[in-house]
Amino acid sequence: MRATATVLARVEDQRFAKAVEGFVNGAYRVTITVQDGYRVGGTVSNGDGKSYAVTLGSEDFVACSCPDAMYRKGICKHAVVLALHVIRTPQAEAEEEARPANLKLARVRPDFMSCP
Repeated sequence: MRATATVLARVEDQRFAKAVEGFVNGAYRVTITVQDGYRVGGTVSNGDGKSYAVTLGSEDFVACSCPDAMYRKGICKHAVVLALHVIRTPQAEAEEEARPANLKLARVRPDFMSCP
């Protein structure tokens, strides 16, 4: 997706280094909520337990609910972490993780009793 490359190309070096360090150390938890040809969105949780909504879209659109992105109008480390996660986790694998387990229904005999 082009949006991930745009985020990585436009982010400041210091924020990029912080995001990569946290991503490699497992300090962030990423949950993808939407991923298609136009955008990728999800939540990024940091070690403090705070979660931020992040959206990367086509046409250089980057949005995050963290104070850094909202007030300073820059690309934050949460957007970088989401971009790194998308690059590292192909969409097919992400869809497979989100898919519910393949459960099968079975008939139960009428005289079947469960254990007390």
